[in-house]
Amino acid sequence: MPSLYAVTIPTFIRAFQNLDHFLAKAALSGIAEQDLIGARLIEDMLPLAKQVQIASDTARFAAVRVGQAQPSAMADEETTIAELRERIAKTIAYLESVDPTGFDNRETAEVILKLPSTEMKFTSLSYVTDFVLPNFYFHITMAYALLRMKGVALGKMDFLAGAALSA
Repeated sequence: MPSLYAVTIPTFIRAFQNLDHFLAKAALSGIAEQDLIGARLIEDMLPLAKQVQIASDTARFAAVRVGQAQPSAMADEETTIAELRERIAKTIAYLESVDPTGFDNRETAEVILKLPSTEMKFTSLSYVTDFVLPNFYFHITMAYALLRMKGVALGKMDFLAGAALSA
């Protein structure tokens, strides 16, 4: 079985590199930046900027809760594509700094999420597989979908190998 580090940190970094690729294409698209940043599929949905912020938070919190990494606070203040790309760069730098040994033998360690109306208890393994990875990919996918909906020329290969395509 791969380590919890192997299924989280490199996976997050690759997805963030692809997300940065999406945003780079968005910046060059000629579409009004505020139309992209505030894009929603429906009025009660969080906008593009928040999708990027939550993906960042999800990855960083996994490193803290599972890998025992030091927390890295980031304010949710991004209002431009350049600022979102900077947040992605900071998130990648943080993830690259995480010590893989912090994840060693953590599969059964308890993780408790305290939400406003409930508490969710997991093992580190179930937290990663049942909560973190689905939540992370949900927000990356929503960012992709919002940009596509606004007319940014993205395709499936951008989602799967975007950073590799632009290298």
